[in-house]
Amino acid sequence: MAQIKIEDDTVVICLSRAEKFGALHGDLHFPRSAVMGARIVEKPFAEIQGFRSPGTRVPGIMALGTWRRRGGGRDFVAVYRGERGIVVEVDPNAASFQRVILSSKDPDGVRTLLTAAA
Repeated sequence: MAQIKIEDDTVVICLSRAEKFGALHGDLHFPRSAVMGARIVEKPFAEIQGFRSPGTRVPGIMALGTWRRRGGGRDFVAVYRGERGIVVEVDPNAASFQRVILSSKDPDGVRTLLTAAA
């Protein structure tokens, strides 16, 4: 499961080797100042919009990769069945994604980490 950490003033989303393979993407890095908000969601699959491009999806079980939305929006997704999640809203001028949607065993802790690092 993807892990979020803060290094200096950068948010780093560390993916496992399997997640990198499934998402066709490496670890994500963006400035802490690009985080516009974070909210906890009970059903992260419900937050996914648009079409996968590129990535991997097994409906209702897991989704990894980039999702593109109408109007040019891009989200990075790493979600799994049975896990709560967090949606991180990101300034698209400072990062390549508008939202990062992740499953997490501790979404409250992730939100606290992102807000405490401000």
